[in-house]
Amino acid sequence: MAIQDTTTISAGSFKRDKVIQVRTGKVRPCFGLSDPSAIYKTPLTKPVRVTVLGCEGDEQAYEHHGGPDKALMHYASQHYKQWQAEYPFNAHLFTTGGFGENIVSQVAEESNICIGDILSLGDEILIQVSEPRQPCYKLNHRFEMKNMSLLSQNAGRTGWYYRVLREGTLQPGDEMVLVDRKYPQWSIRNMQRYLYEEPYRKDEKAMMELAELPELGLETRTIFANRLKKVFLNENMRLQGGGTDALKWTQYRLVRRQEQTPKIIAFEFEALTRNDNPTKAEPGTHIRVKLGKDGRLVRAYSVVKGDSNCFTLGIALEESGRGGSQYIHEQVSVGEVLTFGEMKSDFALNKAADEHIFIAGGIGITAFVASATELQHQSAKFHLFYAVKEACDIAFKEELAPLGKNVTVLDGSQGQRLDLLKIIGKASSQTHVYVCGPERLLAAVQSTARELGFPASNVHSEAFAIATSGDPFTVGLVKSQKILDVASEQTLLDVLRDAGLDVPSTCEVGNCGTCRVGVRKGRVEHRGTGLIDDEKCGSMLSCVSRGIGHIELEL
Repeated sequence: MAIQDTTTISAGSFKRDKVIQVRTGKVRPCFGLSDPSAIYKTPLTKPVRVTVLGCEGDEQAYEHHGGPDKALMHYASQHYKQWQAEYPFNAHLFTTGGFGENIVSQVAEESNICIGDILSLGDEILIQVSEPRQPCYKLNHRFEMKNMSLLSQNAGRTGWYYRVLREGTLQPGDEMVLVDRKYPQWSIRNMQRYLYEEPYRKDEKAMMELAELPELGLETRTIFANRLKKVFLNENMRLQGGGTDALKWTQYRLVRRQEQTPKIIAFEFEALTRNDNPTKAEPGTHIRVKLGKDGRLVRAYSVVKGDSNCFTLGIALEESGRGGSQYIHEQVSVGEVLTFGEMKSDFALNKAADEHIFIAGGIGITAFVASATELQHQSAKFHLFYAVKEACDIAFKEELAPLGKNVTVLDGSQGQRLDLLKIIGKASSQTHVYVCGPERLLAAVQSTARELGFPASNVHSEAFAIATSGDPFTVGLVKSQKILDVASEQTLLDVLRDAGLDVPSTCEVGNCGTCRVGVRKGRVEHRGTGLIDDEKCGSMLSCVSRGIGHIELEL
């Protein structure tokens, strides 16, 4: 297609709009990646100074995400409803600000905004449309979809940048008015076609003009200039990243449900896309899963056996829990697809130990099946004590049978009890003890170890459930300058995520310490085992611990 034909798809009518939000953000670690990001931006309530480099206080982690040609980023807010309709499972993530935009409005979008457009913002500022935003791999992580950057690019819903021609002050409610339009044929949407689509991207006549278009940003002009020289960029790096940071979420189909006990079901999942080199479920491996109609109910479960292609979870129905087990027991049928995160081992074996002792209560057995099986294969010294209320509560008999005399099952209905003084009393200083079960079991093991003088560093505990409710409290976010309310039945982790903060987590029952946040001021009711005592003065576990009254966090 020749460049003169582009007038047939020129920009639609646009005259004015209104700024609904102005958003800024700071660079910080995100998504568990090695590269930080400032994609999480919060709306401002006060006027902000806008200079040739953008809003004061706004940051960019990558030098090519900022500069005069990219002083401000605008994303069409009407796109969010489209994304929600197309990908309902991730609908809760497609909310205003999700693409890291500085400006939110209602009318402007890629088909009615053109390269070189000059617009006024409020009474002082003049801006000029410079280039389309080129989506990068961090969108994949932000929206928890493996190819979100490519989807955004292909749909033409990427957003665009402005340069600032005249500085001034900007605030929500300011009018955005089109002052001058020089290139009606070069809407952002049309520019995207020449960047990404065939046969447009092979049109040399168009590339010659675009490479010299003075109002077009330098980065985009350089792309067209390089194409004329037959120099092509590897766009996979931009769209998928360097390949060192694994994406969080993968879809799996439930292929089997097998009742283990009246309350425990074994769920076997297979990946929709199999990997030729799957990751093995190591001892102490957990995996996170999205549950609920909107996928906002995220829970972590121990992997009993398998690998990243096919694995088994054992999940007990906890009617008084937070809803995860009830949903998967009652709502998930064979054939249904769920979305899981990466396998992570955060309850691993201590490799320096001469002997391992496992103490499991009830569903806590799921934390130790893989560990005991691995030690059996290694002919290592270990013993597993498994306490149940009665014989019908014994889960995963097939997996435990090969372990033979290395397993002792204690049936409470027959008067059999864990003799912790005897078990720990016989352990040497090179023995490591691992306990998983209800809080009272963890407390009993820790208390017995202290009583016997057994090294605290040799005791490793993991709760499979922990109370998270309590008195309501408020949270002040020092860096974000926001105040959040945490209701009685909410966790701090959930509230922080609802506010757009990407707080990493794994177990979500206070074991691993992944979700820790820095506490600047206030009293905390610490729960869980993920922090040692020395860490509690300046940190808290956001998944289980609660503030008392009002606290302030380093967020």
